Amino acid sequence: MASREKRLSSEIADLAAVINTAACDVNRWSDVAQAVQDFIPGSKILFQVVEEESTAVHQVVHSGFNNKTIQAYGDYYWKVNPWTKGANEMHMSSFKSSSDLYPEKLLWQTEFFTDFVDHERECDAATALKFAAHKERYALLAVHHDFRHHQQMHARGKALLQTLVPALRSALEVNRLTNPTFHLSGGRGLIDQLVDPAIVLDPDCRLLASNAPANKLLADARVLRVKARDIVEMRNVEASAAFARLVRDSCAILQDRARPNDLIVNARSGSYTVTCVPMAIDQTNALPAGLLSIFAPRTVAMVIVRPHAPEDRSALIGELRLHFGLTKAEVSLILEFERGGTLSEIAERVGVSRSTIQTHLKAIFAKTGTTRQRDVVTLVTRHRALRKQFFLEDS
Repeated sequence: MASREKRLSSEIADLAAVINTAACDVNRWSDVAQAVQDFIPGSKILFQVVEEESTAVHQVVHSGFNNKTIQAYGDYYWKVNPWTKGANEMHMSSFKSSSDLYPEKLLWQTEFFTDFVDHERECDAATALKFAAHKERYALLAVHHDFRHHQQMHARGKALLQTLVPALRSALEVNRLTNPTFHLSGGRGLIDQLVDPAIVLDPDCRLLASNAPANKLLADARVLRVKARDIVEMRNVEASAAFARLVRDSCAILQDRARPNDLIVNARSGSYTVTCVPMAIDQTNALPAGLLSIFAPRTVAMVIVRPHAPEDRSALIGELRLHFGLTKAEVSLILEFERGGTLSEIAERVGVSRSTIQTHLKAIFAKTGTTRQRDVVTLVTRHRALRKQFFLEDS
């Protein structure tokens, strides 16, 4: 008994080592499928990324199945798979037998069984494990076997798989962090040929690709910068929030929905127009290898940053004067506040005394209902936000 447990522990350790290899190389998930099949004789293994409400089938990784069977599944039979509905309803890290997903007596009467499963043979039952999820997609591992040996095979499959859930999930996360999660259709020709800085972002503003001009812009970090987990943002908090909304709305765009307006940002290095163009990703030919399609976005945003004509300060001054009842001198002083510096430094820049600056500041506080210089700048930032314009401060 002790010898059997020792052998089982050794086999599980070997299988975990294969999973770790797949973590480092997305093309090695087929080795994981083969190792699971070797561990459970008489089985056929299928890894699949499933998308609820899907209009296309994602890649599958398999071992033991005939290649023609997998091709037929991808061409048609995934659409009529009666096990899918039950798999969609499974909880994360849970196990289900195929009979729990769909009763055998009903299965045997379906087109899926008579025209597909029965031809492959010895795969009319299965143990399913849902081990990872991302947004509307999840990763499923199915250990298929002959229904005549269902109870024995299900027990062995469940005993094995429940020890491997953490390793499978960790391997997939390492894949995501170390590999591109999509490929531009037709290659990088389009983005690389653009003269203006261009980046490709997923709906969460995660950087997926960039051209040479964009790399310089991101390195400079005065307009856009890359933060933890490759998230792209702007320097100003409110501008960054507006940028995130622009990207998210662009990725969610429908044919009957207007494209979001451009953003205009004003930085010390110049003024820029930020344009977001939605790009649909080919869900059959442009997906990444292995199981990475669980993370691949259906739509991405190409963000193009172009020089913009300098801000019309006279129009902004007029709007602020009208809105808050400010004098022209007071509005000009507020715009100086955006540039930063102490009251003495600002006084020197505009050529007046510090006491004059203090007098104007008290009047500005009274008219705008603020009590701090920083609050005044925030008011102007919010006003610019209404006009889709932002001033990016240096930190």
